[in-house]
Amino acid sequence: MKVDIVYSPKSKYIKNVAYEMAKWAKTSARSLRGYKNEKPSDLLVICFDNTLLADKELIDFIDSLSRTQVKNLAIVNCFYVNNKKLLKIIKLCQDHHLPLMREQYTFKMTFDQRKEIHPTVIDNARLYIEDMINIIRDYY
Repeated sequence: MKVDIVYSPKSKYIKNVAYEMAKWAKTSARSLRGYKNEKPSDLLVICFDNTLLADKELIDFIDSLSRTQVKNLAIVNCFYVNNKKLLKIIKLCQDHHLPLMREQYTFKMTFDQRKEIHPTVIDNARLYIEDMINIIRDYY
């Protein structure tokens, strides 16, 4: 099973979460700029946060995807006040008819976590990727 994890390079805090998820999935986390899709992914996980309201690079990346490149798409989002950006990204994926998984992992950052992400967030991200891999392996 081919699992790819990508993160927005402009996201300040999601990179560590993406790397921890990639360790568990035995793959590597790459920035959107470094991602090359040579063969179709069974699961593509897109990680981003809400540090920027309009992340043009993230939107362009999603615009470039197609159902032939990605069999399943999952989203991991970090937000501070509200998750409007997540809703916009979900809508964009639906408009492009991408195979978006039903569940998304989203977590709220507090001011205390700006220096170090709480271990519970990392553990929950690992559980999320484990669940998504199991769903794809067992049900698709």
